[in-house]
Amino acid sequence: MSVILVGVDGSDMAVNAVRWAAKTAKLEGADLKIVSAYTTTTSDYAPGLVIPQDVIDAIRGEVSKYVQDAAKVAEEAAPGLSIHGSIAEGDAAHVMIDFSADAEMVVLGSRGLGGLKGLFLGSVSTSVAAHAKSKVVIIPTEAALSDGPVVVGVDDSKVSDGAVAEAYRQADLRKTELIAVHTWTPLDADALHGFGLSADEIDQMSDQAVGAVSERLAGYGTDYPDVEVKRVVIPEEPGKAILEAAGDSAALIVMGSRGRGGFTGLLLGSRSQKVLHHAKVPVMIVRHTA
Repeated sequence: MSVILVGVDGSDMAVNAVRWAAKTAKLEGADLKIVSAYTTTTSDYAPGLVIPQDVIDAIRGEVSKYVQDAAKVAEEAAPGLSIHGSIAEGDAAHVMIDFSADAEMVVLGSRGLGGLKGLFLGSVSTSVAAHAKSKVVIIPTEAALSDGPVVVGVDDSKVSDGAVAEAYRQADLRKTELIAVHTWTPLDADALHGFGLSADEIDQMSDQAVGAVSERLAGYGTDYPDVEVKRVVIPEEPGKAILEAAGDSAALIVMGSRGRGGFTGLLLGSRSQKVLHHAKVPVMIVRHTA
């Protein structure tokens, strides 16, 4: 049985992530595992300070309650779902990354406790999205399980194949439309006109890009014949085009961890980071393996 992992810390953002994860686990036929982390280490400003055992016990009790409360939320969201809970000592990001090795998917709120107003993505979510061994879904504060389309960013290279395959699967699972977004230049049409390109020339270049995207999508239609696909092929900055296609009503945005031109050591590309920071709907990062 596959497992969907969701991290909680008592924040409203985490509770919203639990609801989304529970409904998705029910849809996927997976178990839900709720995890919270705590740490009893002291800062560098107080080296050698020993935290009393009763304080440690109180911390563990509070974290255990986060998990128990989240389990109630999950049961209400998806009655009959198989739910497991766990607490672990350690840095929250490292705990979630370690647990991801045995999970199909990790789900986190975009920001947890202590998140600064205006900071769209917290440090834990950023680290887990970049380093987890499974798929990662980041849930913005107000996002809900929507029946809108699934949106996927498509490169004209094999780098995006994992994200495309998962996007088709998600669209089929959710019985919704798939919007495949490809931008063949980061410049918009006005900028291209400024470089002396005519409307006909821009249309011709777009047509060539449509062919490249069709090649990337070829074969998936056979595997998922019921998925209706809308292709958006335009001159535009990639992150902006994906965000505009998703709006605030898409069920999910699916992104590869690195796009075209990504460096081997760069685990989360600039396009994925931009979408994660600004999306109003859940964003799934699918790890690219060479």
